[in-house]
Amino acid sequence: MRQNTNMTAIKSITLLLLLVFLCFNNVLESTAENEPAAETGNELVDKIMSGMEDVMAQHKKREKALKAFVSKPLNKVQQDLLSELLQHTGTLDETLSSLPYLAYLKAEVGKAYKDFPTYVAAMPTPKQKTAMLFSFKEALPSKTKAEALSICTDYYFKLRLELVKEPEMFDKMNALVVFQTKHLMEPLMSIYPGAELFSHMSEMTQMATVTNLSGQMHTEVFHNVWREWLKKHGSSEGLLRGAIATPAEFALTRSFFEDTAAFEKWIQGPLKTETESEKKKDQTDK
Repeated sequence: MRQNTNMTAIKSITLLLLLVFLCFNNVLESTAENEPAAETGNELVDKIMSGMEDVMAQHKKREKALKAFVSKPLNKVQQDLLSELLQHTGTLDETLSSLPYLAYLKAEVGKAYKDFPTYVAAMPTPKQKTAMLFSFKEALPSKTKAEALSICTDYYFKLRLELVKEPEMFDKMNALVVFQTKHLMEPLMSIYPGAELFSHMSEMTQMATVTNLSGQMHTEVFHNVWREWLKKHGSSEGLLRGAIATPAEFALTRSFFEDTAAFEKWIQGPLKTETESEKKKDQTDK
């Protein structure tokens, strides 16, 4: 239910941003003079709403695939590694800095790290940034500029951090609009000449929607799966399962916190303040 509410909020924010763009009279006047065949305001709204439907359909498919990927059982190699790591004593960082885990990490991410804190400090890695950039390239119109894709990628990682600091942000339209305008829209507007801006509004609103939905989805899906693992297997084994099954995402999210204790506390709790009905449902599910 909350996710549907957030999607509604994102749609509202997209339209609000469109209205902000339409208030730039100097841009519209310039467009009218230089691009007499430009779309009217109504045509632009129709185009944006049509694009939104496509974006939402793609998002649901990606979300389903991600949930299936994250929730699948550990394979034999991962299960054997888990059994070995459970024999280690010491902190989580010390256990994940052991040779067995570091060897596994190298095989998974394609690069050797001297210890787990070094890997966390490298977040987000160039490989992760490239992966997200290509993800946005696939989800956005083929004509999207490479520079725009890079801006979306930078915004995505800033958003992931902000969603940890301000978990209610998607329920607070003003906060999201301010954050999105500063870190996404203003950088995007700077790469298009004023006379071209109007013709790129549909594309830009799709970028905002795709990046917001991606940041929200990744935060929620991984958090919820890790939380279930900690409930089912206990703190120590649950955290190790997260580090083994999802090493890159686990380290990225860990990098948003000062220490492992704060990271663990975030996983154990709900992402946002639960309503009374949600609390009752959670208790019923138990």
